[in-house]
This record gives sequence, C-alpha cells and structure tokens, in this order.
Amino acid sequence: MTRARSLRLLFLLLALAAALLFYHAYQPAPRSALLVQGDFAALPEVVPPEGALLDAFRGARPASLQIEIGSSALALARAPLGVGTGFFISADGLVLTAYHVVDPGSTFPGEEFLTAVGPSGKRYALELVGFDAYLDLALLQAEGAEDVPYLPLASRPPAVGSEVVAIGNSRRDFLQGRAGEVRRLNVRAVQAQFADGTLELSAALAPGDSGGPVVNEAGEAVGVVSYIAFAPRATSSVPEPGLFPLLRTVPSDNGYAAYAVPVAADAASLAALRAGEQRDIPVIGFSLGGTGLRESYDPRNQSGAWLGRFPGVVVGNVAPGGPADRAGLRNALQRQIFDENGNFVSVQTRVDVIVSVDGERTPTFDDLVSVVRRKQVGQEVELVVQRGDELLRLKLELGGKRSVFGG
Repeated sequence: MTRARSLRLLFLLLALAAALLFYHAYQPAPRSALLVQGDFAALPEVVPPEGALLDAFRGARPASLQIEIGSSALALARAPLGVGTGFFISADGLVLTAYHVVDPGSTFPGEEFLTAVGPSGKRYALELVGFDAYLDLALLQAEGAEDVPYLPLASRPPAVGSEVVAIGNSRRDFLQGRAGEVRRLNVRAVQAQFADGTLELSAALAPGDSGGPVVNEAGEAVGVVSYIAFAPRATSSVPEPGLFPLLRTVPSDNGYAAYAVPVAADAASLAALRAGEQRDIPVIGFSLGGTGLRESYDPRNQSGAWLGRFPGVVVGNVAPGGPADRAGLRNALQRQIFDENGNFVSVQTRVDVIVSVDGERTPTFDDLVSVVRRKQVGQEVELVVQRGDELLRLKLELGGKRSVFGG
C-alpha cells in the first residue's frame, strides 16, 4: 500500500470515528408521531383484532408502511430519528399519512429525509406531493414503487359504534393492529392546533401510530390517525411545545381517546393533495421554551419573574429571518448577576410577551394559535407586545410554517 493510499484510508477512518463520536455524544432520542404527557403505563391495553376485523387487518397490512425520519448530519446512525405510519392509496406508490409526521422544523441537525419500509422489508425514498396542515394530511410519492398493494378509501363515513382497526408502529410493534370502535363523528379539537372534524376512536393508540390507516371491516380506510387525548389521573396535562400532538384531558369513560382525520374516495381534500396543493398554516415565527419560563405569563401568578402588567404568550426563540425577527421580536434571555466578590445576586430576565393580535387578547398559547389560524399566510397583523413595563405595537406579515421553520 502506498503512503498516499495509507493517508487517505487513515483520514477516512478518522472521519468515520468522528461522525460516530458526534452521534453517540448527541444521542437523539427517536421521536414518535404523538408526544406523550403523563404516565405511559396508564395507556389502555391494546385490543387485538378478531373475526372480520382480523381479516381486514391482514388484508390491509401489506399496504401499510413505517415512515422513518432521518438526518443528513447523522446519516451513519442505524436507528431512525423519528417513526410514524402511512399507507399506500394507489398502485403507483402514493402514500397517505398525517402531516405532522413529515412536518419539518425539528431540533435535529442537518436536512431531514423520509423513507418508508413495508411488511416485506422493501424500502422506499419518499417525496412530498401535497399537504394540508389544517387537516393534518400529507400525500407522498414512494420512489420506485410499481404495482404495490394499496388500501381502497371508504365511500362513506363510518357509523358511530362500528368496529375499526388502526395499524401502526407504537410500542415497538412493527405495523400491528389496534382494534376499537368509533365513538363520535365530526369532533371539535380540544386544542386550536389540532384538526377539527375528526373521528373519535376507542383504539389504544400511542406514539408511532400517527398517520396510520383506520380500517373498517370491509378493509377500507376510513381515517388517518392524527392525535390522542389522555388523562391518566383525571387531570389535564400541561401544554408544552413539540413536534407532535400532545395528550390532553377529554370527556370519555376512561379518560382516553384517539382521533383520526376522516378520508373518503371522493373527498375534495384528497383531490387537492393529488394536484400538489400545499396548504400551510400561518405563523408568527417563534418557538416556545428555551429559558425555563412558562409558555404563558400571568401577572397574578407571582411564583415566577415579573414580566409586566398583562397576561400573554412568552416569546422563546425567534426564527432567524422570519416574520417575528423582521418585526423586531427578541429571543428570551436569562442571565445570572453576580457582585464584585462573585456572589450570586439575581437573575436578569429579558422577555417579550405577546398580549394581543389584531385587538384579540392572547393570554395563552392556545388563544394565540386560535387567533392566528383564522388568518392567512401573507396577511399583515398588529401585535401588542409587552416588554417589561412598555407596550409596543408591531406590524407583522404572517409566514407559512413550513417556509419559516424549514422544509
């Protein structure tokens, strides 16, 4: 072996070792499509499909897919950074899933990429065709897919009380069935950032099932798993920012319910996705958290830092170059103050609090999302921002979430 070849091999081995060292030091926990709040053990037990429902599951499983999220910066990692579910709806490889499964803007480094694997072990690279962030639906194309098994879409919605089986990847079960029944139709979401008009199910879904098909006894897809609600001790979970829907108290017999976006063969929403429509939601352009402060500020709660006279939403990290950044909103900062002897004195806090949007008060993050979602991408709004004892009026043009946070 020549000296030049030896040096090249040594450089390659060093680069590989450095990449592996970075990965293991970073240790990203695989994210699952559905963010859990509370005790995992309190989730209801899975009910396996039986009888006609078992036949429907066996017929639908070959068309189901585990969707995996990878990162170009961690391409050497064997485990995916995130796992969701999807399913083929055409022989030429169109894949339907929940939009939040493929929504960009994660904290993982590098550009994300999507792959899918079916029960046979065959893998596909995925390309986004269209999405509807309001409905939480996305359509993708599996590259190289030819004459694949696919699920027919139902011609009408399911009846309340009808039995269904959802297919997903939760609990480290690869594309398994979770039986249940339809509890309610056209349900209003418990939080503004979730889809309205959903099916409420009793199936024991969990992180990793998002985007999976909900199948009736005839083997037709009637819905796409979107989010779940959970009250392990009959108490509401505290809302936190995240990539995926969180669990929240709902009125149900056991404090648990799952929700799916209904789909039908003649739905206008699917026609729009097939045509490549990308319906994004408007955003101000900041994320919550990062400072130890709560997402919402209430001056009546004196346990935290004093941020002003009015309640509102705490601005955490402002997206560089986004609407909030251009309008002059600032990142939240906290720093410790010490005296000349090095003794700790206090914590200095610099925080912007959004008090209202276009005259509508926004005391909580859910209130803020509700107001902003009624606007359009590109629409100008006026924010009242509390900066200590000062109130600022800032004009801001709302951006699309996908363009502001990447994708």
